[in-house]
Amino acid sequence: MGAIPPISQIRSFVAVVAHGRLNRAAAALGLSESAVSHHLRKLEHALGAKLLERGGISVVLTAAGERFAPLARDAVARLEEAVGAVAGAESGRVLLTLPRSLATHWVVPRFPRLYAQTGEPELQLLPTTRRCDLEREQIDLAIRLGEGKWPGLDGVFMMPERICPVTTPGIAEDLRGHGWGALAPNQRVIVNEAHPGEWAAWCEATGRAPPNKTRSLESFDFVLQAGLAGSGLIMGRTPMVHDALTRGDLVAPFPDWVDTGPCWYVVWSEQRPPNRHAARVLEWLKTCAGEGIAE
Repeated sequence: MGAIPPISQIRSFVAVVAHGRLNRAAAALGLSESAVSHHLRKLEHALGAKLLERGGISVVLTAAGERFAPLARDAVARLEEAVGAVAGAESGRVLLTLPRSLATHWVVPRFPRLYAQTGEPELQLLPTTRRCDLEREQIDLAIRLGEGKWPGLDGVFMMPERICPVTTPGIAEDLRGHGWGALAPNQRVIVNEAHPGEWAAWCEATGRAPPNKTRSLESFDFVLQAGLAGSGLIMGRTPMVHDALTRGDLVAPFPDWVDTGPCWYVVWSEQRPPNRHAARVLEWLKTCAGEGIAE
């Protein structure tokens, strides 16, 4: 039997298999993409076998990779478990996956409080709309929108998702003066293509006629920026608009907040309950969620 390759190389391989792409694996490991690629080349050289086909966007396991992957994954997991048991302390790294808009507009602005007293934990974000396999991808926590029940996961409720039209103070004052019926002629309604039915849902819940003329943008990030720039009336979604409302950059001219039905939860694998570092992140998220929701 030959020499065992360095654990860093095997961990990079396991992460690439779990995430399907080098860039995602690099983000999860806190490494550069070139470093992960270097680890893979060194590992293949040490084993004398090609493990991955890397010609396309996603990596594909070779026959040798198919044989090596489950054994390598189990070996890394057992080694990490053994190190944790002997050292008596878990790594301070916490990997959190969540939608990009939630990361950008709600989680990242609250980082200072998490690190106010100590540099731990080392929180790493994996922003994606992809439904990650928390156990297979070794992800500590996830923020998900739904009914609160996912197979193989435990979790806690954070807050409901609510929607309400919001805009800049100047436009809001004008809309209040002219009323809801003035929306269509002004063509100031912006639709999020990711949630095309949100205007109809809000109007039905509040007894208003849906706007006839709208403009569309492909994501909430774009919609929010358009709203902040004064381009028109957007559908605000909590908690992503919370900070803009608190600052007064956006206001709700027709302040009828409507629950969408699904709620925000923090979840984790039943097989990977939060260690003390992940538990601290969990408490931080719960505290942030409880500090205020648009009404």
